[in-house]
Amino acid sequence: MSDVREKAVDEVFCSSCGAIIKKEAEICVKCGVRQRTQDIKFGAVTEKWETVLLLSIFLGGLGADRFFVGKIGTGILKLITVGGFGIWWLIDLITILLGKFTDKNGNIILRE
Repeated sequence: MSDVREKAVDEVFCSSCGAIIKKEAEICVKCGVRQRTQDIKFGAVTEKWETVLLLSIFLGGLGADRFFVGKIGTGILKLITVGGFGIWWLIDLITILLGKFTDKNGNIILRE
């Protein structure tokens, strides 16, 4: 007999090993990997990733990527310093590519 079962409404798949775990679980009991939040309010935003990446590549030195995600204050600073003399621009580009860049509400902007 097989151990395969359907996941229930209150369950999700582990982002690392694929095991079925409870939605509210922070760590997978099978592999021990910390799970990303599933809450829509504080969860990952995926529809903006390509836009933020392109803005960062072409206009990141002017703070366009920061303005787009609602970080107006740091966008102005980035504009005045021309991307922190290129260093801030590079750091933002790397954080976007690694999936660590957040909007003004703290939502992580991820690639789908």
